[in-house]
Amino acid sequence: MKFTKFATTCALALGVMSSTAFAETTLKLATVAPLSSPWGQWAQGVAKKIEEESGGEMKIEVIGDAQLGDEQTILRQGMKGRVDLVLVSNIPLSLIGQEMDLVSSPFLYDSVEQGSCVAFNHLSEILGPSLREARLEPLTWMEVGNYIVFSKDEARTPSALEGRKVRVAATTADELFARKIGAVGVPMGTSDTIPALQTGNVEAAFLPGVFGIAIGTHKVAPNVTVSNHTRLIGTVAVSQRSYNKLSDQEKEWLSAFTEGGAALSAAVLGAEGALLGKLEGAGLPVARLSDEEAAEWRASADGLREELAEQLGPKAVSILEQINAAKVACGS
Repeated sequence: MKFTKFATTCALALGVMSSTAFAETTLKLATVAPLSSPWGQWAQGVAKKIEEESGGEMKIEVIGDAQLGDEQTILRQGMKGRVDLVLVSNIPLSLIGQEMDLVSSPFLYDSVEQGSCVAFNHLSEILGPSLREARLEPLTWMEVGNYIVFSKDEARTPSALEGRKVRVAATTADELFARKIGAVGVPMGTSDTIPALQTGNVEAAFLPGVFGIAIGTHKVAPNVTVSNHTRLIGTVAVSQRSYNKLSDQEKEWLSAFTEGGAALSAAVLGAEGALLGKLEGAGLPVARLSDEEAAEWRASADGLREELAEQLGPKAVSILEQINAAKVACGS
């Protein structure tokens, strides 16, 4: 009888020890990006690395393809702690404060290299405080890619879009740029863009090249203009509610996202060129701009970010000043 009790007690103790030894932390990462896209593949790759480095003690469940809603919804869930990690572009960050729209101002950077330098060496310092006020801890900044134009008819210059309905993101920067070039900006989410092009609710769309091609925008708006007028960045951020529960070791494992951001950016920028080449190979009209056409696009945004900053208030003016200082530090 006593032996039976002893054996039972030992078994229970071993069971507790076993469950403790194999305890794991599972965090959910939400994104609208398709799992097959560069962002989805990258997130899954980082998740695999974290699981391997932690010996299975930490796992990241990547939930892509907008399964948890659009970017605004995903960001709200992260701010409330209902999802642990978010991978979003800078577009929905205006929910935190409209001054965040400045990051997607047309022709903000003088070169690709300058934009990358600002993103990876300065943006956390510039935008990090605003994210933390919204109960998010930024882990990395990353490339979303350059805005190009998908249109039903040729649109090599901004003047070609005058009076035409163009899909833009729901940001003050995009809407102001549409007005500047005389287009009728129609703010909408990415999931609504293709149906709107099919029904004629819009005649063209501003979208990041890789994302736009990945979702098949060129199939309904086959004229592609490589305007590269806005360079979108994104972030992987962790909910502070989740972050505060993690051990120092678990936080260190999450730094794999920080370390991997630059590699993702290089992959996205490389994919842009490859996908555009693929469209050209398939016979689609891809307009690569002459120097004169490119100058017309750039001139169409003259003074826009200063006007936008003044419109959005003192905090936006301060952020623009910090971005300009970062650009100088990074060089042209």
